[in-house]
Amino acid sequence: MNFTPYPGRTVTSRLFEAYLKCPTKCFLWSRGETGTSNTYADWAQAQTISYRSEGIRRLKVRVASNECITGPLDRKELKSAKWCLAVYSKAGAENLESAIDAVERAPLDTTGKPAQLVPIRFIFTNKLHRDEKLLLAFDALVLSEALGREVDLGKIIHGDAFVTLRVKTSALESEVRKTTAKIETLLAGQVQPDPVLNRHCPECEFRDRCKQNAVGKDDLSLLSGITEDERVRYRSKGIFTVTQLSYTFRPRRTPKRAKNPGRLRYPALQALAIRENTVYIHGNARLPDSNAQVYLDIEGLPDTDSYYLIGALVVREGQETFHTFWADQGSDEPTMFAQFADAICEVPDFRVLHFGGYETVALKRMKARVPEYLRPKLDMILERATNVLSAIHPQVYFPTHSNGLKEIGRFLGFQRADEDATGLHSIVWRKSWDNNHDPEIKAQLVQYNQDDCRELRHIADFIRGLTSADSATAVVPPTAFKTARTEELAVDRPRWELFRPKEYASEDLKKVARCAYFDYQREKVFVRTHPHFKIINKRHRRFKRTALHVNKVHSIESQRCPQCRSKDIHKGTGITHDLVDLRFFKGGLKKWITRTVLWRYSCSKCKQQFSSKEKSHNPHKFGHALMSWCVYSNVVCGLNMSRVEKSLEDVFGLAFNQSQFFRSKRYIMALYQTLCDEILESILESPVIHIDETTVRLRKQKGYVWVVATMD
Repeated sequence: MNFTPYPGRTVTSRLFEAYLKCPTKCFLWSRGETGTSNTYADWAQAQTISYRSEGIRRLKVRVASNECITGPLDRKELKSAKWCLAVYSKAGAENLESAIDAVERAPLDTTGKPAQLVPIRFIFTNKLHRDEKLLLAFDALVLSEALGREVDLGKIIHGDAFVTLRVKTSALESEVRKTTAKIETLLAGQVQPDPVLNRHCPECEFRDRCKQNAVGKDDLSLLSGITEDERVRYRSKGIFTVTQLSYTFRPRRTPKRAKNPGRLRYPALQALAIRENTVYIHGNARLPDSNAQVYLDIEGLPDTDSYYLIGALVVREGQETFHTFWADQGSDEPTMFAQFADAICEVPDFRVLHFGGYETVALKRMKARVPEYLRPKLDMILERATNVLSAIHPQVYFPTHSNGLKEIGRFLGFQRADEDATGLHSIVWRKSWDNNHDPEIKAQLVQYNQDDCRELRHIADFIRGLTSADSATAVVPPTAFKTARTEELAVDRPRWELFRPKEYASEDLKKVARCAYFDYQREKVFVRTHPHFKIINKRHRRFKRTALHVNKVHSIESQRCPQCRSKDIHKGTGITHDLVDLRFFKGGLKKWITRTVLWRYSCSKCKQQFSSKEKSHNPHKFGHALMSWCVYSNVVCGLNMSRVEKSLEDVFGLAFNQSQFFRSKRYIMALYQTLCDEILESILESPVIHIDETTVRLRKQKGYVWVVATMD
């Protein structure tokens, strides 16, 4: 979609804040676009304005009326200025502009130096994120550029108690400048960037617009479990849509030697479930059985880590009982959790099911605030708690773009009282109830909590119906959904199909395959036959040969015939054998090659043919020192034989294949076998023997290593 150019391309604090959350939102705001109304966004904006007004009022009380100014700051009058506080200020320099909540002017004790300027930003939330600090650093940068003063410190006043946090803005200046440069590049473009859905979308006014565009393009950002780095990696492989990603899934078997196999989530299988509109089961997602199930949902305010509503749906022998526990204020929370613990622990043989980790975190936090006698009850509830999401995440793939409770429940046909209600709406409702105690708002929150509990039961029943049809608590869902197991996707093709002509979806793909075969011929076949490639290929390590510079030659000669003892013998051709070894010196070691020359003889008297020394059928090519070095590097230093081979080539210029090095282990074992037997006999004669058993993983089975020692 094309827009008219944005004049000036000024980066304002509003655009900077929007870019930190979403580049698309920044671009649309720069073009004057407006989205649909968003309940949470409107409430947050009203809270920001109200909190800023109250914060500025508190700052004004501390200074005299003639020491406080309102409006933009004048660079020319800064030296002679008498004000201590400037509110609702606006600063601008070149292509930067910022609306600063307040600026504090603190004169320094050192004479001759200008007063220090400290920008102040008001944030109504109790918890701060990095984005708020970057916004303050942007205010400091613009203020510094506009007034020509170094501004390296700022303040954030936030939370219900108006707590002040000092921030060293100079440490964030580099990051702010880089972000500003990115915003300028974005604003200079005339085409809207591709919408990328992220966590900010639920509270954004352009949510519906971006979601519609992403669905139309089948963008990868629709899958909430994929990070930005993963999307970049997929795009580098030519995968841009969810449909394309769905064709890349291949069922994988768990390695037999894996001790603790990871429970992964496969985005490709999620995409396949969406494409086929099928629920895929990858493994065994089992939920615990019991006579009574408690479906738990806790509502709270994440910003203050407070909890105000507990909903527990108890299902026993097909009968439902719903328990609601409410807290009017923070001091009522221990009483609310105590009532919940007493009510649940009265249920015999119960299991608690919840969705996500929010409930268990709340129970652990409140454990320290409830009376001592109730803590064992909370421990029992935690021991019997099961996170349904942990069973869904690695093993059940619904044809949905996320694993959210409401999205899965919507797919399974669950009807909520308010289909548009989200967790953000519950925050707004609770804050509104704190102000007016409206019973209708409380009823909305209770109904929202009940819908979450019943939706959780609906999902849990569906999972039980998939994986434990014989379970006593399994309920067959009223609507039939298409389901499949990933094991069914792994279909072994007959071996003869490997040799039949390939079928291609288009002629272009057939041509690509032919070109790929040509590349294989050129790189794998011609390299062994072509005269030029053969020369290059000889430089590879596999085809290298050790440069044998002989250090010492031993010539073994005979004087008599070994049979008739005659001295009338004739010397013939020689037989050479090179022994590659290492020689250790006081200052190091070096490669040492010894050549042994044997001679063939013939006796004139008895016509016997013999050599000067009996030659073994398989003489050792490596010396004792070299083989000891290989075994030392492998056993003591922990290097595998491939790395030992490479180190010998790099350091000593010895190029041998790996199979020759494995003989060194057998040589050392045979050499020390006698000593090993003597040590074992000595250990067995000892009155006390210490034995330790350690398991080792072999290729196809598990083995054991016994370590035997004595006090000696």
